[in-house]
Amino acid sequence: MGKSTAGSARRPSRVVSAKDLVEQAKVAKDAGQHQLALEKLQQAAKRGRAQSEVARYELALLHAQLGQHEESNRWLQELGFAWKLSPAILDGTCLLGSHTPGEENLVVAFDDALPLELLSSLQDAFKPEAAFWSEHCYPTPGFFSYNQSLEESSLTTLAAQTLERLAAKSFPEVLQNQRVTSLEWWAHSRPAGSGSGHQLHYDLDEVDLRALEEAATPKHPLVSCVLYLSGSASRCSVTMVTDQDLQPESRAKRAWLCEPKVNRALLFNGKLLHGVIPSLASPDSQGPRITLMLGLWGTPGPSCSPAPEGPGRDLGPNMHLPEKGFDWPAALEVTRLSSSKKPRLEVTEASPALLAPVSPVWCTVDTATGSAKRSSVDFLGKWFLQEAPEQLQRFAPRTIEVEEVSMEELERLRAASKRADAQMPPVDFNTLAPTSLRSFVVHEEPRMVAVPQFLSSEELESQRSPRGTEKLRRRDFSVRNE
Repeated sequence: MGKSTAGSARRPSRVVSAKDLVEQAKVAKDAGQHQLALEKLQQAAKRGRAQSEVARYELALLHAQLGQHEESNRWLQELGFAWKLSPAILDGTCLLGSHTPGEENLVVAFDDALPLELLSSLQDAFKPEAAFWSEHCYPTPGFFSYNQSLEESSLTTLAAQTLERLAAKSFPEVLQNQRVTSLEWWAHSRPAGSGSGHQLHYDLDEVDLRALEEAATPKHPLVSCVLYLSGSASRCSVTMVTDQDLQPESRAKRAWLCEPKVNRALLFNGKLLHGVIPSLASPDSQGPRITLMLGLWGTPGPSCSPAPEGPGRDLGPNMHLPEKGFDWPAALEVTRLSSSKKPRLEVTEASPALLAPVSPVWCTVDTATGSAKRSSVDFLGKWFLQEAPEQLQRFAPRTIEVEEVSMEELERLRAASKRADAQMPPVDFNTLAPTSLRSFVVHEEPRMVAVPQFLSSEELESQRSPRGTEKLRRRDFSVRNE
């Protein structure tokens, strides 16, 4: 026998971690290689610790999106989930149904909602390269919005005035004894081809929510609006509005789905549960999904946060507009229009733009053969629930907010934060969320780690204490990043 040489000695192969396997599955899923994604996730699910639960969750979601609901239920059982959204919602087959204008006082949609000149100016103000995104270091780790009086002169208030007149026709019971006094607005951009959804949530007064008493009902807009500034119905994730409201025992019986279309406005009662349903990625999508959200507030209005002092700094809900230090507000000036007068209402009737209501909205997961052990990972999407759906109305003071942020976006966020000289603690890469999951909280004793998000030193300290841990487990999930 010949002698073995050092050069021919076989080097030990590197063991691929569960986190890496889940990340590889995300890449495969986004490329449309669903079988490969399933194989990677199944390998990761055999590993220990929290990342295996991440893999099981992703397996449940991908199987559901592919219409393989029995396989999805098996993984949900292992994670202890008892409820899930309707299979027709998760696999998209409900999108093949008939269309409806909606239902008075609940939800309606209008095509060609804004005059073209106003629409074009808003598209320019929120285009991907606009100063609005860079000067907020977007995507941000937490929710932020602005609040304006409807009497102010800007592109956003002109849009709100138009949508208010449409709302007056469609929400008579909501607005008959109320007058819209202020506008809350925020904007979001999702990458082209992204199939990520956004967790089911309520639009609320986040500032007051921190001091909300246990049995109190939080303040909310009279009417909430989603204005699609871009998007193609066949390539973007759809918005879902349910009839589940803020009453303690409310459980959704019907859900309406709205496909994105440029200049389509979705209006719904401000107290309703809603979100964006995750879908299989579309690699051939053209451009990002950009939306402008507007909350029409009555009296009492929301509590406001102070204006930000600099790019990416001190952002919060219902901020006053900054008077200096930013370039982006100039893009919202009405001087960009040929006339600053209130736009003429060009559309008066709701469009058949909503998918006919889906019912039921929630279905039980057969847990007879499932695990009774509660998952150590708290998933924020709320497509699957471990408790009854009406528990979504439980509100408690929040210690953190979790924004949907991919790994690539997170790296860009960190770089932008450094440029803005923001003081951010380091990311714990041992428990960092993979791109595929985008937002969740890992419970690992003796500490909890929220990922992928930067936490302040105070928030990190609160998580180390028993009291802080309890607050984190009971925090509300109304974070608004539609």
